[in-house]
Amino acid sequence: MLIAKDEFVGLGDVAHFVSGGESPSLVSHQDAVARFFADKALGEVSRARMEATYDACKEKAARLFAVSPDEISFLAHSSDGINMVAHGLNWEPGDNVVVADVEFPSDILPWLRLRDQGVEVRVVRHEQWQIGLDALAEQIDERTRLVAMSQVSYFTGQRHDMKALAEAVRAKNEKTLLLVDATHAAGVVPVEAYHADVVVSSCYKWLLATHGVGIVYLNRERMAFLQPPFLGWHSCERTPDWEQPTMYRLKEDGGRFEPGNPTFIALYVLNNALERIQAIGIPKIAAHVADLSQQVWQGLADCGLEMMSPADPRQRAGNVCFMSDEIPRIVKAFEEENILVWGTYGGVNRVRISVHLYNTQGDVDRLLGALRKVFS
Repeated sequence: MLIAKDEFVGLGDVAHFVSGGESPSLVSHQDAVARFFADKALGEVSRARMEATYDACKEKAARLFAVSPDEISFLAHSSDGINMVAHGLNWEPGDNVVVADVEFPSDILPWLRLRDQGVEVRVVRHEQWQIGLDALAEQIDERTRLVAMSQVSYFTGQRHDMKALAEAVRAKNEKTLLLVDATHAAGVVPVEAYHADVVVSSCYKWLLATHGVGIVYLNRERMAFLQPPFLGWHSCERTPDWEQPTMYRLKEDGGRFEPGNPTFIALYVLNNALERIQAIGIPKIAAHVADLSQQVWQGLADCGLEMMSPADPRQRAGNVCFMSDEIPRIVKAFEEENILVWGTYGGVNRVRISVHLYNTQGDVDRLLGALRKVFS
């Protein structure tokens, strides 16, 4: 355990394995929210304090992604970042986008809307629940404008190496853009965003924050041409200009993609969460999660369950997923032991167990003990 359970609201004796869906909240978030409301009461001074928190949070997000702060934007959702790219590129009939069949709907749906413009959406099919880079490369040709993939799959737990993914894409077409959803990687394993062109992440899962803010990275060199699909006062360098109300100049940094004030209260929470995560360090978190999740994977496999997550721990992060016809019995056994897991999704008898920094050896022992009772 890297962080005490009493630092979280409601954990107590709960074995919480659902950070892949909703993480528990840090108790210290209550102080962060109180600071927001105290700052908000200060009139014009309040905005300066909010902007200071915004800047501090952007610095931390950039450090998390190993990029420059001016390449980071805060939007309301990670889905907003994906849609921003979908609507910001100049598509032509015959262009194509490549996605995987096991992606989250929000990573697929924005591209489907482009079919009305003559854009083809190509789907890479999984093989035994895994997406191979060779299969991905086969779908890329001279008209492939963009590949959209998750660094870590929400559905299977498969983890891609960001550098290898980028190399596979650009070996087929160096002009093809790579958009990576890092939602299930950020806060658990390193996210080397600079290998990609666009990286998005939700913040209410592994990053221990809340809804209302998503992190978006845009590669400064390869995405300089992208124009914001929506404009507002926050997108511009100087506003308002009463003498020239029809003139504007976009910000040079990621702020150009933020048309209005960000959700400051969510940024206060995210800033607090990132501070706590970075005080521990991603390398320590990754090692802790790798140790416990390997025990979980092996214990599930020993029970004869159909594993969806790769056997190689280097190809996983915190999600360990399996299938079974005994899901109701398994989930009931977990509930009786005060163990939280994420159940079936999309009509598939699959369970996701998400291991994070607050999980303990005792949590894992309890989970595997409950599982063995089902199959004894």
